[in-house]
Amino acid sequence: MLVLFVAGCGGFVAPSIAPLASSAAPGSSPSASASSPAPTLSPAPSPSLDRVAGWRADIDGLLAARESLHPDPWHGMPRAEWVAAADAAKARVPQLTDDQALVELVRLAAMPGWKGRDGHSGIFLTPGSGIHPYPLRMWRFSDGLVITATRAQDVDLVGSRVTAIGGHPIADVLRLVEPLSPRDNDSTLLAFGPRYAGVSEILAGLGVIDHAGPAVFSLVGRTGTARDVTIEPITVEEDVAWQRGDPLRLPSTDALWLLDQAKPLWWTYLDDSRTLFVQYNSVEAGINGIADEILARAKEDDVARVVVDLRHNRGGDNTTMAHFEDVLRDRAINRPGRLVLLIGRITFSAAANFATDLEQSSAATFAGEAMGGSPNLYGDARAVALPYGGQSVFVATRYWQRSTPDDQRTTIEPDIAADLSSADYFAGRDPVLQAVFDTPVAPG
Repeated sequence: MLVLFVAGCGGFVAPSIAPLASSAAPGSSPSASASSPAPTLSPAPSPSLDRVAGWRADIDGLLAARESLHPDPWHGMPRAEWVAAADAAKARVPQLTDDQALVELVRLAAMPGWKGRDGHSGIFLTPGSGIHPYPLRMWRFSDGLVITATRAQDVDLVGSRVTAIGGHPIADVLRLVEPLSPRDNDSTLLAFGPRYAGVSEILAGLGVIDHAGPAVFSLVGRTGTARDVTIEPITVEEDVAWQRGDPLRLPSTDALWLLDQAKPLWWTYLDDSRTLFVQYNSVEAGINGIADEILARAKEDDVARVVVDLRHNRGGDNTTMAHFEDVLRDRAINRPGRLVLLIGRITFSAAANFATDLEQSSAATFAGEAMGGSPNLYGDARAVALPYGGQSVFVATRYWQRSTPDDQRTTIEPDIAADLSSADYFAGRDPVLQAVFDTPVAPG
């Protein structure tokens, strides 16, 4: 689905070098924007408001929603600073295209959380928003932004590295979308950024393309051949139909760690490394029996380590995970070097709660990349429909403190760091798990 993440403490919600002055990344130099409206694929606006009053009402709606729902709406910036930015955006609305106004709205929704811990709050361009994504699934590997899935007619694009969109280097495009993205931390942006960069109206509003519609993607294939491909955007409904899964995750393959992402909790024994490999993909009810199986197997003499993979876990219901946490804190598992948690950019929300609980109460070692969720974070988001442009803003309604009150970190960094390249992914290699295998297990 296009939905980036849907929020409880919980899970993800599913969503130019001439940016608008107010749309530039913090610290960047803005340049001029278009002066007259361009064609748009945006949905029909509310008939009760003219476009200027409508976009201004949507901006005002952001403030009302945040201040009525968020437990600490201005934890990341002074209220006066946000209001000044909102007033400036409202003053510019008559000169903006609808797509530029959308970019302003999305940027303002994300702005209070730019310093982190607020990845559930923002505009996620969900179904019903009227936006048009490009039918590509993309992942930021160590070697660049790479297409990992397409519709059947474009399967020859899979494995291609995206070097530019609309003639603009992909690094610049990702920089431009960064201020639009909610985040707990920089790792969240690795997950969210490609989705915002793959939305036609967003690219038009940022000046990456002239207007919403087909865009030229510059690609380098797996054999090194460069080419430009024009890609048509599709409706959100069409996007949901072809994705048939979570667009933030890597597509499933035959590799062990990618094989069975649909199961909430499963395990297998790896004889060569004497590893009990456990994958926890969704924080939900119904897993206690499997957790008991894991503990029973961990007590057998041939198990040297227990690896719990959280890399696909974007959250769920954090009232369901206590028994599994107790299992992992059992002496049969909870010893230095014996319990390893694999984390990454998708480890978010309730999954971040789970990881933090074990960081605080076990001897777990962490491996992979920095976690997408924060140790202490704002979650349990509610959606508020805005009156004009078809968007809803999600606002966190609860603060989840799973670490100490004075913990200023926005992520958990891995003890064993390992990057994933596109070559690793397409070859079925798991460098994170290999790095764990290469680390000796402490005796005892």
